[in-house]
Amino acid sequence: MSDIHDRQIGSSFSRAAVLSRSTPSPRAVRLFFGLLLVSVAFLFSTWDARADYKLCNATSYVLDSAIGYETETGWESQGWFRLLPGSCEVALPDKITQDTYYVFARSIEAHEGGTKYFDGSDRFCTTMGDFLISGRADCATRGFDSYDFTRVETRKGDDWTTTFSEPANFTLKRAEIAGTQRLLRDTGAAITRIDGISGRRTTAAITTFQQSANLRADGDINTALFNGLIDKAEKRQAKSGLSFCNTTDFLVWGAVGYESGGKFISSGWIRIEPQRCEKAIKGDLTQRYYYAYAEAVDAVGLVARRRGQDLIWSGNHSFCTKGTRFEIEGRDNCAERGFDETGFKRVDTGEALVWTETMQ
Repeated sequence: MSDIHDRQIGSSFSRAAVLSRSTPSPRAVRLFFGLLLVSVAFLFSTWDARADYKLCNATSYVLDSAIGYETETGWESQGWFRLLPGSCEVALPDKITQDTYYVFARSIEAHEGGTKYFDGSDRFCTTMGDFLISGRADCATRGFDSYDFTRVETRKGDDWTTTFSEPANFTLKRAEIAGTQRLLRDTGAAITRIDGISGRRTTAAITTFQQSANLRADGDINTALFNGLIDKAEKRQAKSGLSFCNTTDFLVWGAVGYESGGKFISSGWIRIEPQRCEKAIKGDLTQRYYYAYAEAVDAVGLVARRRGQDLIWSGNHSFCTKGTRFEIEGRDNCAERGFDETGFKRVDTGEALVWTETMQ
């Protein structure tokens, strides 16, 4: 993704929007990201007046977010900041000292379907747990993962806010409601619309869940409700969907291809430790055919070899991929769109709701 500043740009999920306003110049910018990405430095804010960089979530997904920036001693990346729908969190509790920062976010595993990414083209190192990493080069050889962050042009001063958003363009309040609706559906509740409107059906579903989770059954949306919904949704996802299992002695990176709404989507990379399984598709499977690609890597990050051959699981069904985590719509013209073209193998689930594909 190119620079975020006064214009619309594309992204791997679709489009993202960035709304920018800096103090004292009150101008607004929106940048589209499908889940949209919005960057703002507020002239007036409901937050207490203090110097910091905040990340806000105006989507219907729970997000894990991270930030990258340059210091006097070099590059640093920091995360993960859990963003509930409709919430904001301080990423950097200090004045804005740089003209450029970099941000990234992804939806959490509790949600059905593929992971949604707010990404760009500037690579930073990450890891699975909370992190503060110095340097952005040689991530794999240093034992880290990596993601492509989105560049945000800021103005030096007291504060700046970047807001992740989606095409529905929810306000923070409506995002809170929409996020509750999505998590209710992820737990199996009969929620058909994710619209951010608190109607009788949504309120009844909230109350029913609160009663089942031994929470105060008042229909209110709060942190306890979100935590309960996330916990139940995660347990449900663990019992459904498409899993990749790694029975080798090597670390395996996998990717999955599937059809959704008449369009093909590829998503990766899925980190699968030796003798472990990881979810590739969450929720009950809705298609008979899925597509898989995986490769084992050695201690220095190179493709592992066994009996003189690269340890790769592939096929002749082409999908688009790239070097870092991705979700890409469409499987044609990969090179022209700046992606790699990779051969996936077809997985026939026989229309089962749950399936495990083993890399051995």
